[in-house]
Amino acid sequence: MNRIGMVVVGAALAAALCYGQDSTSAAAPAAVFHGGIPVKVSKTLDSSKLKEGDAVEVETAGSFKMGETLVPKGSKLMGHVIAAKARSKGDPDSQLTLAFEKLNAANGKQLPLKGMVQAVFPPSDEPAGPNMATAGTSAGGSAAGASPAGVGLTNTKNGSDMQSSSSGQLVLDVKATGVRGVDNLQLDNGVLSSKGKNVKLSGGVRMIVHVDILG
Repeated sequence: MNRIGMVVVGAALAAALCYGQDSTSAAAPAAVFHGGIPVKVSKTLDSSKLKEGDAVEVETAGSFKMGETLVPKGSKLMGHVIAAKARSKGDPDSQLTLAFEKLNAANGKQLPLKGMVQAVFPPSDEPAGPNMATAGTSAGGSAAGASPAGVGLTNTKNGSDMQSSSSGQLVLDVKATGVRGVDNLQLDNGVLSSKGKNVKLSGGVRMIVHVDILG
């Protein structure tokens, strides 16, 4: 093989090696936790007042552990608005889509994650939410299970005013999906929608957010 041919072959091999290294380094980090976590809306989220990219923040409705990491009640789960659509005269439908990226834990630790809304519940009359020892599934397999401790579920219709929960309490079950006890609100693959009204999650409204904690 002449010198020019050897240079060409060497360059091709070097390029292939670099590509393999780049592909490996660019691989997404593996999730170390999968599951639902209970949160509470602290500031009203209104599809008519929010826009794409706006920051949003909710707080955990109970304390729990993710492996060895403690997440106290009231910890902040932070994210942003993916899409927001207000109702109008020409289109009565509204939508709101949220994504979550960070969760504050004990001792100032911040967990990167990917999260979306899995379920919505009306506000609770009880001052305390669920206190979960564990939730979801960790990298080692299924955790001890999500404890639905807290307020009991007595009203399972897809409706009732989000501002009122006097007709009965709903268990904030981390395995729940969809909308429980809230009128004129639907949830499909993380997208909240309403017909004839703006999507409005008032302070105190509870949600289950499905998260993948990234390693």
